[in-house]
Amino acid sequence: MRPRPSGSRRTSRAALAALVAVAIAGGGVAGCTSSPGAARTSAPHRGDSTAPTTTAPLPAVTLSVLALVDDTRPVVSGSEDLSPERALPTSVWTPAGPGPFPLVVFVPGFDKGPLDYQRFCATLASSGFVVAAPSFPQEDPARGFPLDESHLGDEAADVSFVITSLTGGTTADKVDRSEVAVVGHSDGADVALLVGYAPGTVDARVGAVVADAPDPMAAPPPPSAVPLLLVQGTEDSVVPYAASATVFAQVAAPTAYLTLVGADHLPPIAGGTPWTPVLDDAVARWLDATVAHRGPAPGPTTVPAPDPSVATVRWRP
Repeated sequence: MRPRPSGSRRTSRAALAALVAVAIAGGGVAGCTSSPGAARTSAPHRGDSTAPTTTAPLPAVTLSVLALVDDTRPVVSGSEDLSPERALPTSVWTPAGPGPFPLVVFVPGFDKGPLDYQRFCATLASSGFVVAAPSFPQEDPARGFPLDESHLGDEAADVSFVITSLTGGTTADKVDRSEVAVVGHSDGADVALLVGYAPGTVDARVGAVVADAPDPMAAPPPPSAVPLLLVQGTEDSVVPYAASATVFAQVAAPTAYLTLVGADHLPPIAGGTPWTPVLDDAVARWLDATVAHRGPAPGPTTVPAPDPSVATVRWRP
Protein backbone atom coordinates (compact mmCIF):
# COMPACT_ATOMS: atom_id res chain seq x y z
CA MET A 1 0.00 0.00 0.00
CA ARG A 2 1.09 3.55 -0.59
CA PRO A 3 -0.20 7.01 0.25
CA ARG A 4 -2.20 8.91 -2.34
CA PRO A 5 -2.72 12.66 -2.60
CA SER A 6 -6.33 13.55 -1.82
CA GLY A 7 -8.35 14.11 -4.97
CA SER A 8 -5.45 13.05 -6.96
CA ARG A 9 -14.66 -14.10 -10.70
CA ARG A 10 -16.68 -14.37 -12.80
CA THR A 11 -20.17 -14.75 -11.34
CA SER A 12 -23.36 -16.66 -11.99
CA ARG A 13 -25.30 -13.77 -13.41
CA ALA A 14 -24.99 -10.11 -14.30
CA ALA A 15 -27.68 -7.75 -13.12
CA LEU A 16 -28.00 -5.05 -15.76
CA ALA A 17 -30.58 -2.85 -14.07
CA ALA A 18 -30.97 0.65 -15.51
CA LEU A 19 -29.14 1.65 -18.66
CA VAL A 20 -29.04 5.42 -18.75
CA ALA A 21 -27.81 6.85 -22.05
CA VAL A 22 -26.27 10.29 -21.90
CA ALA A 23 -25.22 11.82 -25.21
CA ILE A 24 -21.92 13.62 -24.90
CA ALA A 25 -21.48 14.42 -28.56
CA GLY A 26 -22.52 18.00 -27.83
CA GLY A 27 -19.43 18.62 -25.75
CA GLY A 28 -20.72 17.68 -22.29
CA VAL A 29 -17.65 15.54 -21.75
CA ALA A 30 -14.15 16.68 -22.56
CA GLY A 31 -12.75 15.07 -25.68
CA CYS A 32 -16.03 14.70 -27.61
CA THR A 33 -17.59 16.84 -30.30
CA SER A 34 -20.90 17.10 -32.10
CA SER A 35 -19.42 15.97 -35.40
CA PRO A 36 -19.95 12.20 -35.82
CA GLY A 37 -17.99 12.16 -39.05
CA ALA A 38 -14.96 14.05 -37.82
CA ALA A 39 -11.78 12.01 -38.12
CA ARG A 40 -8.77 12.27 -35.86
CA THR A 41 -5.95 13.76 -37.88
CA SER A 42 -3.13 13.11 -35.46
CA ALA A 43 -0.72 10.28 -36.24
CA PRO A 44 -2.58 7.08 -37.13
CA HIS A 45 -2.26 4.20 -34.70
CA ARG A 46 0.08 2.29 -36.97
CA GLY A 47 2.21 2.83 -39.99
CA ASP A 48 4.30 5.88 -39.13
CA SER A 49 7.14 6.56 -36.73
CA THR A 50 6.29 9.91 -35.22
CA ALA A 51 4.27 10.83 -32.18
CA PRO A 52 1.24 13.08 -32.72
CA THR A 53 1.58 16.81 -32.29
CA THR A 54 -1.97 17.99 -33.00
CA THR A 55 -5.40 16.48 -32.57
CA ALA A 56 -8.50 17.33 -34.62
CA PRO A 57 -12.03 17.10 -33.21
CA LEU A 58 -12.85 13.56 -32.15
CA PRO A 59 -15.66 11.45 -33.64
CA ALA A 60 -18.88 11.37 -31.65
CA VAL A 61 -18.84 9.16 -28.56
CA THR A 62 -21.81 8.29 -26.36
CA LEU A 63 -21.55 7.87 -22.59
CA SER A 64 -23.88 5.42 -20.83
CA VAL A 65 -24.02 4.25 -17.22
CA LEU A 66 -24.76 0.59 -16.51
CA ALA A 67 -26.01 -0.22 -13.01
CA LEU A 68 -24.16 -3.52 -12.64
CA VAL A 69 -24.63 -5.48 -9.41
CA ASP A 70 -22.82 -8.67 -8.43
CA ASP A 71 -25.14 -10.16 -5.83
CA THR A 72 -22.88 -13.15 -5.14
CA ARG A 73 -20.09 -11.24 -3.37
CA PRO A 74 -20.25 -8.71 -0.51
CA VAL A 75 -18.33 -5.51 0.19
CA VAL A 76 -16.18 -6.34 3.22
CA SER A 77 -13.94 -4.26 5.47
CA GLY A 78 -11.94 -6.39 7.89
CA SER A 79 -14.49 -8.72 9.47
CA GLU A 80 -17.44 -6.40 8.74
CA ASP A 81 -19.80 -6.81 5.80
CA LEU A 82 -20.54 -3.31 4.52
CA SER A 83 -22.96 -4.52 1.86
CA PRO A 84 -24.33 -7.97 0.93
CA GLU A 85 -23.67 -7.28 -2.76
CA ARG A 86 -21.17 -5.39 -4.90
CA ALA A 87 -22.76 -2.57 -6.85
CA LEU A 88 -20.47 -1.64 -9.74
CA PRO A 89 -21.95 1.31 -11.66
CA THR A 90 -20.00 1.29 -14.90
CA SER A 91 -19.49 4.22 -17.25
CA VAL A 92 -19.39 3.06 -20.87
CA TRP A 93 -18.06 5.16 -23.73
CA THR A 94 -19.24 3.84 -27.12
CA PRO A 95 -18.06 5.12 -30.52
CA ALA A 96 -20.46 5.94 -33.30
CA GLY A 97 -21.17 3.15 -35.75
CA PRO A 98 -22.78 -0.28 -35.77
CA GLY A 99 -19.88 -2.21 -34.23
CA PRO A 100 -19.03 -4.62 -32.84
CA PHE A 101 -15.97 -2.98 -31.30
CA PRO A 102 -13.18 -4.34 -29.09
CA LEU A 103 -13.92 -4.01 -25.37
CA VAL A 104 -11.54 -2.16 -23.08
CA VAL A 105 -12.17 -2.25 -19.33
CA PHE A 106 -10.56 0.81 -17.78
CA VAL A 107 -9.66 0.50 -14.09
CA PRO A 108 -9.45 3.81 -12.15
CA GLY A 109 -6.90 4.51 -9.46
CA PHE A 110 -7.27 4.95 -5.71
CA ASP A 111 -9.52 7.80 -4.52
CA LYS A 112 -10.80 8.19 -8.08
CA GLY A 113 -13.93 7.30 -10.03
CA PRO A 114 -14.58 6.69 -13.73
CA LEU A 115 -15.39 10.30 -14.59
CA ASP A 116 -12.03 11.46 -13.26
CA TYR A 117 -10.68 9.75 -16.39
CA GLN A 118 -13.41 10.80 -18.82
CA ARG A 119 -11.03 12.66 -21.15
CA PHE A 120 -8.84 9.59 -21.59
CA CYS A 121 -11.74 7.13 -21.90
CA ALA A 122 -13.64 9.26 -24.43
CA THR A 123 -10.48 9.76 -26.49
CA LEU A 124 -9.77 6.02 -26.52
CA ALA A 125 -13.38 5.23 -27.45
CA SER A 126 -13.14 7.63 -30.39
CA SER A 127 -10.42 5.35 -31.78
CA GLY A 128 -12.91 2.50 -32.17
CA PHE A 129 -13.19 0.83 -28.76
CA VAL A 130 -16.02 0.38 -26.27
CA VAL A 131 -14.48 1.59 -23.02
CA ALA A 132 -16.11 0.47 -19.75
CA ALA A 133 -14.92 1.93 -16.42
CA PRO A 134 -16.41 0.49 -13.21
CA SER A 135 -16.71 2.39 -9.95
CA PHE A 136 -15.27 0.25 -7.15
CA PRO A 137 -16.93 0.43 -3.71
CA GLN A 138 -13.69 0.95 -1.77
CA GLU A 139 -11.68 2.98 -4.29
CA ASP A 140 -14.20 5.60 -5.50
CA PRO A 141 -14.86 8.26 -2.79
CA ALA A 142 -18.29 8.97 -4.30
CA ARG A 143 -19.50 5.55 -3.14
CA GLY A 144 -19.53 6.43 0.57
CA PHE A 145 -17.60 3.39 1.83
CA PRO A 146 -14.28 3.70 3.69
CA LEU A 147 -11.49 3.77 1.12
CA ASP A 148 -9.32 0.66 1.33
CA GLU A 149 -6.50 -0.40 -1.01
CA SER A 150 -6.31 -3.93 0.38
CA HIS A 151 -9.10 -5.26 -1.88
CA LEU A 152 -7.33 -5.30 -5.24
CA GLY A 153 -8.06 -9.02 -5.61
CA ASP A 154 -11.78 -8.30 -5.21
CA GLU A 155 -11.47 -5.62 -7.86
CA ALA A 156 -9.80 -8.07 -10.24
CA ALA A 157 -12.91 -10.23 -9.81
CA ASP A 158 -15.02 -7.12 -10.42
CA VAL A 159 -13.25 -6.59 -13.74
CA SER A 160 -14.11 -10.15 -14.80
CA PHE A 161 -17.73 -9.50 -13.78
CA VAL A 162 -17.79 -6.36 -15.92
CA ILE A 163 -16.38 -8.28 -18.90
CA THR A 164 -19.10 -10.91 -18.51
CA SER A 165 -21.76 -8.21 -18.20
CA LEU A 166 -20.65 -6.22 -21.24
CA THR A 167 -20.20 -9.25 -23.51
CA GLY A 168 -23.48 -10.90 -22.55
CA GLY A 169 -25.92 -8.11 -21.66
CA THR A 170 -27.69 -5.29 -23.44
CA THR A 171 -24.40 -4.05 -24.93
CA ALA A 172 -23.44 -7.39 -26.49
CA ASP A 173 -24.27 -6.28 -30.04
CA LYS A 174 -21.73 -3.43 -29.73
CA VAL A 175 -18.94 -5.55 -28.22
CA ASP A 176 -16.69 -8.11 -29.88
CA ARG A 177 -16.31 -10.67 -27.09
CA SER A 178 -13.18 -12.11 -28.73
CA GLU A 179 -11.34 -8.77 -28.42
CA VAL A 180 -10.92 -7.71 -24.76
CA ALA A 181 -8.24 -5.62 -23.07
CA VAL A 182 -7.74 -4.17 -19.60
CA VAL A 183 -6.19 -0.74 -19.03
CA GLY A 184 -5.48 0.67 -15.57
CA HIS A 185 -3.88 3.64 -13.85
CA SER A 186 -2.13 3.50 -10.46
CA ASP A 187 -4.06 1.02 -8.25
CA GLY A 188 -6.04 0.29 -11.41
CA ALA A 189 -2.79 -0.70 -13.10
CA ASP A 190 -2.15 -3.14 -10.24
CA VAL A 191 -5.59 -4.64 -10.86
CA ALA A 192 -4.94 -4.85 -14.60
CA LEU A 193 -1.76 -6.83 -13.93
CA LEU A 194 -3.68 -9.21 -11.66
CA VAL A 195 -6.32 -9.83 -14.33
CA GLY A 196 -3.73 -10.25 -17.05
CA TYR A 197 -1.03 -12.32 -15.34
CA ALA A 198 -1.46 -13.34 -11.67
CA PRO A 199 -2.44 -16.96 -10.91
CA GLY A 200 -5.87 -17.09 -9.31
CA THR A 201 -7.10 -13.85 -10.85
CA VAL A 202 -6.17 -14.24 -14.53
CA ASP A 203 -9.08 -13.83 -16.94
CA ALA A 204 -8.34 -15.85 -20.06
CA ARG A 205 -10.56 -13.57 -22.15
CA VAL A 206 -8.10 -10.70 -21.79
CA GLY A 207 -5.88 -10.32 -24.84
CA ALA A 208 -3.79 -7.28 -23.85
CA VAL A 209 -2.94 -5.18 -20.81
CA VAL A 210 -1.93 -1.55 -20.35
CA ALA A 211 -0.52 -0.68 -16.91
CA ASP A 212 0.13 3.02 -16.22
CA ALA A 213 2.13 3.65 -13.01
CA PRO A 214 1.75 0.23 -11.35
CA ASP A 215 3.27 -1.09 -8.14
CA PRO A 216 5.49 -4.17 -8.39
CA MET A 217 3.59 -7.45 -8.33
CA ALA A 218 3.75 -9.57 -5.18
CA ALA A 219 5.69 -12.22 -7.11
CA PRO A 220 6.75 -12.73 -10.72
CA PRO A 221 3.87 -14.41 -12.58
CA PRO A 222 4.28 -17.34 -14.96
CA PRO A 223 5.39 -16.48 -18.51
CA SER A 224 2.50 -15.21 -20.64
CA ALA A 225 1.68 -14.51 -24.27
CA VAL A 226 -0.59 -11.59 -23.28
CA PRO A 227 1.19 -8.41 -24.44
CA LEU A 228 1.80 -5.61 -21.95
CA LEU A 229 2.17 -1.87 -22.48
CA LEU A 230 3.88 -0.48 -19.39
CA VAL A 231 3.82 3.30 -18.81
CA GLN A 232 5.26 5.60 -16.15
CA GLY A 233 6.62 9.10 -15.66
CA THR A 234 10.13 9.58 -14.35
CA GLU A 235 8.99 12.24 -11.87
CA ASP A 236 6.04 10.28 -10.46
CA SER A 237 5.46 11.64 -6.94
CA VAL A 238 3.13 8.80 -5.89
CA VAL A 239 4.65 5.60 -7.31
CA PRO A 240 8.46 5.59 -7.64
CA TYR A 241 9.60 5.24 -11.24
CA ALA A 242 11.62 2.19 -10.15
CA ALA A 243 8.32 0.36 -9.56
CA SER A 244 7.58 0.08 -13.28
CA ALA A 245 11.15 -1.05 -13.93
CA THR A 246 10.51 -3.86 -11.45
CA VAL A 247 7.28 -4.82 -13.23
CA PHE A 248 9.16 -4.84 -16.54
CA ALA A 249 11.55 -7.39 -15.03
CA GLN A 250 8.76 -9.41 -13.38
CA VAL A 251 6.32 -9.91 -16.26
CA ALA A 252 7.66 -12.34 -18.85
CA ALA A 253 5.45 -11.28 -21.76
CA PRO A 254 5.85 -9.24 -24.96
CA THR A 255 6.24 -5.75 -23.51
CA ALA A 256 6.59 -2.17 -24.64
CA TYR A 257 7.86 0.10 -21.84
CA LEU A 258 6.93 3.74 -22.41
CA THR A 259 8.79 6.17 -20.15
CA LEU A 260 7.34 9.69 -19.94
CA VAL A 261 10.37 11.89 -19.29
CA GLY A 262 9.71 14.38 -16.50
CA ALA A 263 6.06 13.39 -16.02
CA ASP A 264 4.25 13.12 -12.68
CA HIS A 265 1.60 10.57 -11.65
CA LEU A 266 -1.77 11.90 -12.81
CA PRO A 267 -1.25 14.81 -15.28
CA PRO A 268 -0.43 12.81 -18.46
CA ILE A 269 -3.65 10.78 -18.33
CA ALA A 270 -5.72 13.69 -16.99
CA GLY A 271 -4.72 15.77 -20.00
CA GLY A 272 -3.25 19.06 -21.10
CA THR A 273 0.43 18.07 -20.90
CA PRO A 274 3.17 17.41 -23.48
CA TRP A 275 2.93 13.71 -22.55
CA THR A 276 -0.84 13.41 -23.04
CA PRO A 277 -0.91 12.93 -26.85
CA VAL A 278 2.02 10.53 -26.61
CA LEU A 279 0.17 8.43 -24.02
CA ASP A 280 -3.14 8.54 -25.91
CA ASP A 281 -1.53 7.52 -29.19
CA ALA A 282 0.60 4.77 -27.63
CA VAL A 283 -2.41 3.13 -25.96
CA ALA A 284 -4.52 3.29 -29.13
CA ARG A 285 -1.69 1.87 -31.24
CA TRP A 286 -1.05 -0.92 -28.72
CA LEU A 287 -4.69 -1.97 -28.60
CA ASP A 288 -4.99 -1.72 -32.38
CA ALA A 289 -2.08 -4.15 -32.77
CA THR A 290 -3.06 -6.55 -29.98
CA VAL A 291 -6.81 -6.95 -29.52
CA ALA A 292 -8.27 -5.12 -32.54
CA HIS A 293 -5.82 -6.73 -35.00
CA ARG A 294 -5.73 -3.59 -37.12
CA GLY A 295 -2.39 -4.08 -38.77
CA PRO A 296 0.77 -6.02 -37.85
CA ALA A 297 1.22 -7.92 -34.60
CA PRO A 298 2.87 -5.99 -31.76
CA GLY A 299 6.56 -5.41 -32.18
CA PRO A 300 9.34 -2.85 -31.71
CA THR A 301 7.60 -0.27 -33.94
CA THR A 302 4.07 -0.60 -32.52
CA VAL A 303 4.69 2.28 -30.13
CA PRO A 304 6.75 4.72 -32.20
CA ALA A 305 9.86 6.38 -30.82
CA PRO A 306 8.78 9.91 -29.87
CA ASP A 307 10.87 12.98 -29.07
CA PRO A 308 13.35 11.59 -26.50
CA SER A 309 12.98 14.75 -24.42
CA VAL A 310 9.32 13.79 -23.90
CA ALA A 311 9.30 9.99 -23.91
CA THR A 312 11.35 6.89 -24.66
CA VAL A 313 10.30 3.33 -25.55
CA ARG A 314 11.87 -0.06 -24.81
CA TRP A 315 10.65 -3.27 -26.46
CA ARG A 316 11.03 -6.84 -25.25
CA PRO A 317 9.52 -9.69 -27.28
